[in-house]
Amino acid sequence: MNLFNDLRFGLRQLLARPGFTLAAVLSLAIGIGANAALFAVVNTLLLSPVAGIGAPRGVVEVGRTTGHGFDTLSYPDFRDYAANAKSFDGMFAYSLQALNVSRGDEPQRALAFLVSGEYFPVLQAHALRGRLLGAADDDESNPQPVAVASYAAWQKYFGGDEGAIGKDVSVNGRHFTLIGVAQPEFHGHVAVLSPDFYLPLHQRRTLRDDGQDLFSSRRSLWLLAGGRLKQGVGIEAAQAELSTIARRLAAAYPDTKPDGPPRDAGIGIASLRGVPESVRGPLGAFSALLFVLIGAILLVACVNVAGMLIARGESRRHEIAMRFVLGASRGRVIRQLLAESLLLALAAGAIGLLLARWGSALIVLIDPPAPFPIKLDVALGMPVILFALGLTLLTTLLFGLMPALRVSNRTPRQSGAMSSGQIAGRGSRLREGLVVAQIALTLVLLVSAGLFLRALQRAATINVGFDAQHVYVADFDLNPSGYAADKRAKLQQRLLDGMTTLGGVQSAGLAAVVPLNFSNMSYGCVQASGLQEHELCPNTNLVAGDFFATLGMQVRGRAIDGTDVHGGRDVVVINETLAQRLASDGDALGRSFVYGEDKEKRTLTVVGIVPDGKYASLSDEVQPFMFMPLAQWPSASTTLFVRTGLGVEEFAAQLRAQLRALDASLPMPQVHPLQDVVALSLLPQRIAGMIAGVLGAVGLLLAALGLYGLIAYHVASRTREFGVKLAIGATPARLLGEVLSRGAWLCGIGLLAGGAVACGLAALMSSLLFGVQLGDLLAFAAAGIVLGAVALLACYLPARRVAKLQPTVALRYE
Repeated sequence: MNLFNDLRFGLRQLLARPGFTLAAVLSLAIGIGANAALFAVVNTLLLSPVAGIGAPRGVVEVGRTTGHGFDTLSYPDFRDYAANAKSFDGMFAYSLQALNVSRGDEPQRALAFLVSGEYFPVLQAHALRGRLLGAADDDESNPQPVAVASYAAWQKYFGGDEGAIGKDVSVNGRHFTLIGVAQPEFHGHVAVLSPDFYLPLHQRRTLRDDGQDLFSSRRSLWLLAGGRLKQGVGIEAAQAELSTIARRLAAAYPDTKPDGPPRDAGIGIASLRGVPESVRGPLGAFSALLFVLIGAILLVACVNVAGMLIARGESRRHEIAMRFVLGASRGRVIRQLLAESLLLALAAGAIGLLLARWGSALIVLIDPPAPFPIKLDVALGMPVILFALGLTLLTTLLFGLMPALRVSNRTPRQSGAMSSGQIAGRGSRLREGLVVAQIALTLVLLVSAGLFLRALQRAATINVGFDAQHVYVADFDLNPSGYAADKRAKLQQRLLDGMTTLGGVQSAGLAAVVPLNFSNMSYGCVQASGLQEHELCPNTNLVAGDFFATLGMQVRGRAIDGTDVHGGRDVVVINETLAQRLASDGDALGRSFVYGEDKEKRTLTVVGIVPDGKYASLSDEVQPFMFMPLAQWPSASTTLFVRTGLGVEEFAAQLRAQLRALDASLPMPQVHPLQDVVALSLLPQRIAGMIAGVLGAVGLLLAALGLYGLIAYHVASRTREFGVKLAIGATPARLLGEVLSRGAWLCGIGLLAGGAVACGLAALMSSLLFGVQLGDLLAFAAAGIVLGAVALLACYLPARRVAKLQPTVALRYE
């Protein structure tokens, strides 16, 4: 009952001062909302089990441990693990597969999970209509092509028809029978992917013509795996059992060549979360960095509100004195003041959750140009609400306890009799400390934003080895279309020929790998005089058409062209680093060397040399690289590169017409500017820079308001003193300088403290994100100048009152 009375009285006090209440609540709400939105993302990806899975706590992912997280398994190894491991109730394997799907209309690109028969039973998923896949569907002796649709795919391709079970759907030009529809809440077991269909693992042979050894060779590593632990079995015990099986397999099936995949790479188990274990480490470190930045703005807001409460407490000294006179204890007064702080924090928490929900909705709209559609459903569930509530209670203590302790630490005589000057002397030191903290934290945010901005500027000046401006890319993967190798090559050439006839298209080419999308390709190692075996194993790309001209790459010698056909002389274009390795003078034109492994070994002749560039990512060190003719190293998975002055929509329309003329069963790929794809490699820097910039601006405003309020209070509390000084001959300019020097002193201390903290944070950022440099003096100097200028303005505005004081008026001021 007493608490209810305290809250009711506190609410009246806050409503009586709406300006103060609104400023305090909004300051805190921004900090709480930003932290809650980030926690919602982290909770979805790293902390919580995947939604839609039954009893998710026991589900784990399994993979080879190769030093780079969990890696893929071969199908025979997976079957041995599943058959011999006693720690599991079941194990499943899966692989991602792009599909061309249609039901009598224009084909569309879709994503499928090829899954073993244990997939749905292990995940305890249920069907909304029909049934889900089982062990009999994945039996290689059962050739019946069947499919399970997600709820979204059922709506999209079958119009939600309840009689769709048993009907056919065209998948990669082949008829699959729909046997079931998954529940709406089931989206697979990877939070950022939402497959449209689930197909039996052994239907890979039906979908793609890539050899039959995938299911028999222990060297074909293409499967990801998971399982459900038995009740009472821990991860450590299960991993020990799998490691024993792995050692037994390594002894039974030793490697036959030294550069093959290591049989003793080890086996790992991790609890299933929203993203695979291999990316949790980097994602967790990046999230921690964002929490530091967002936590800083919450601290700035708490410090700002604490200063406001201290100032308000001084104005309530007579009220507090009366409470003491009437017999209230110090604890009773503290409780009342904390009740008011709690109301402020609760209001801020509620608004913060609304801001977090809005921010989460924006995150869902992000559509990066990735090989597969990224779909992130961020839910503000109970963990996020509890997190926001915890932040609310924490902020209550952070900004409410100190003012409450200070205001209540006073006898009734002191509370009622203190003059303004005495109040200023005792209260200003604490408020000055809070303002210094605000300035320091704001500098940290501004320096962080500056470092990220400088990193992006630095990345823009890096010579990547090609020109991405006015170049569009479009996925032209023929694997889902089921073309034989000879027909694929003809269709690829017809596409290139057709591109050159389109108006506005300057040049076009094909490549197996898109630069700077974190992908690598290699067919083996170089054998040449002066090189040891397996000493030089460069990455490569397969190209066709006018690839080099389209990307603006200068070729010394000649580029790969239409004369480099299958069955002709095997040729290669190399970069300058590889040329230096092959010839000490770098003049490797006309040189030949052996490249490849086993039956794929070929003698290649260097016909061109291109300058060094960046290939997989901007952070790559200079490394040897090769470009080989697509016609001589056939690949169905390619990307079309087109240099044109047309807009995206206009070019996409022309490309659609061209594909219809080539083959009406080909789906229309997404068209992206190559610059957008390249920008994806800097997405972490852009996200962190945007957050730090917005929070830095908010922190700058809060710090300015805090310093303004402090100086204004300082001027008001010393008005009589300034009047005396003016009366005995002090000039207004001298008094103005005295006030400004006080603000400059506080600002200087804050800048020094913030600079030290910013140095530590910059060291952390430089180890996590490419392009961020600890010694970037421009970022530090710019942040300090901006913050110093704003602080000076915040001091000058209230200090002007000193220059306008009339001594006679000031002497009568109370």
